[in-house]
Amino acid sequence: MLKVTGLQRRGSTYSLRRRVPSDLVNSLGKKEEVIALHTSNYKVAAEAARLESVRLDKLWANHREALKRGEAIDPTRKVTDIELRRLVVGDFWRGEQTAPRLPDDDEIRENIEHDIAGYEQRNPSSEAALLAQAKSIIREQELPIEVPAKTEMGKRAQPFEAPRELVQLVDLIRRADVEHLKRALDRMDGQHGDREHDPMFRGISSVSQPPAVAEGITLRDAIKRFESDPMRAHLGDTANAKYVVTFRTMKEVIGEERALASITRAECATVQEMFSALPSNVSKLKPYAHCKTVREIIALAAQRKTDKLLSPGTVKVYTHTQSAFFNWAISKGLIAINPASGMAPKNAKNGKRRAYDFDQMNNVLASLPEWSEQGALAGRYWLYIIGIFSGMRLGEIATLNVDDIVAQYGSHFFRLWETDDRGLKTENSERIIPIHPELIRLGLLQRVANLKKAGITRLFGDLPGDDQDHISDLFSKRFAYHLKTLKMHGNGLTFHSTRHTFRDALREAGLPHDATVALGGWSPKSVDERYGNGMRPQTLVRWMAEIKYEGLMIPMIDHAR
Repeated sequence: MLKVTGLQRRGSTYSLRRRVPSDLVNSLGKKEEVIALHTSNYKVAAEAARLESVRLDKLWANHREALKRGEAIDPTRKVTDIELRRLVVGDFWRGEQTAPRLPDDDEIRENIEHDIAGYEQRNPSSEAALLAQAKSIIREQELPIEVPAKTEMGKRAQPFEAPRELVQLVDLIRRADVEHLKRALDRMDGQHGDREHDPMFRGISSVSQPPAVAEGITLRDAIKRFESDPMRAHLGDTANAKYVVTFRTMKEVIGEERALASITRAECATVQEMFSALPSNVSKLKPYAHCKTVREIIALAAQRKTDKLLSPGTVKVYTHTQSAFFNWAISKGLIAINPASGMAPKNAKNGKRRAYDFDQMNNVLASLPEWSEQGALAGRYWLYIIGIFSGMRLGEIATLNVDDIVAQYGSHFFRLWETDDRGLKTENSERIIPIHPELIRLGLLQRVANLKKAGITRLFGDLPGDDQDHISDLFSKRFAYHLKTLKMHGNGLTFHSTRHTFRDALREAGLPHDATVALGGWSPKSVDERYGNGMRPQTLVRWMAEIKYEGLMIPMIDHAR
């Protein structure tokens, strides 16, 4: 076996001794680092020493980067999450080697179930027992973790705020004790008792080798894997752009080298709070160009007091992306719990989209000829009109090809299938939609015929953008600006409001719920709706003809044909 540099035996256990790099000696205030490995098994110690060496090299590299940025570094020796996990998992393994098979006795079973409930519900007496175990481990292993002082009889307890390391250790011990008890119940039921209930103890049994707890993936490496995940390749740049601010803030607050599994909910909450303090469109504001960190940006924003901060809706988006990242990590088996779940603020201002009323629709429609340059920019003319007469989403309309307009059953339909160039929001989004008679009257079918004759594939090729997300994002922003010129902004109206308008029209026409769901691509709410093949296309044609906007004035333009 290869010799591990710095591994040495101190008494009955091993430790790692590493010389501090000369360029960091003054900053750290010491010339060497000694780390207790808490094991007398050479094989386990060697593996642990290699992991600690890698961790130290990364830590020292981070110290150098911090010094380059002019930041102070904390030379204090701290216990890592990996050290704590190694201790607890090691104790758990030793306990399993001698775990007895208890008799199937109702009183014993009841006591075990009572103990499990006490741990899981954080009963005060159970918490006191866990703290006593933690103190014992800290004392025996000489860990640099502060614990509450002993309370003398008749005297008031001194105020004490538990450090993060103590909270982490108590939680790990709780998980180990619960796992022990659940395996004891398994043995009472006649099972072998080696099946894990908590993923932290997977592979540890009464016959397994001593565990060597790996550090696991770091936040930095998890982010890199997330960004290169081929399962996310179909998502466009717009989707990925939502994670830029999220990841930058997480790296700064939590630390790139932090083990992903050790990130706490409190840290995720701090990240969210920093989102709320960031200025809107900060990349376009010159005063912030010199800022190198998120904290510098926030400090300058607080000092200036004139820049608009991120809206509650944007903070909600970034909060969702943080949670979505951890959900992705769970799906990949990297962690077991999402520390950022359920943190999105409720009811962000202006978050509710409204439907257009008739005056607003007529206002927009009257502006379309000029905005579309008399139809030269056909997408600007057609997208809004198709939206209010089909309920289709912006991305669905903007990426239509001429082949998506089909003649079937004696009528014409929009055919929405998922393709390489077009993604659909949900499984129910894949559908056919009868083309409303008003769209035919305005010349949509004639436009399709003209484009086919000219050999042009895209129905609205004038819309700029590289892919579906990019096209939708650009048009959404331009349409929002157009509403602003019409003095219709700031009241919850967006392009997506056409979908709400269409749904209101379905209600006004008295369409049955099944027809509404089929035309709009909405998800069914009840189990019975999922049975059968849905409504016949001919029936949908009949119901689509019932959709009317009385008093709507739609200008026609020659180029639209």
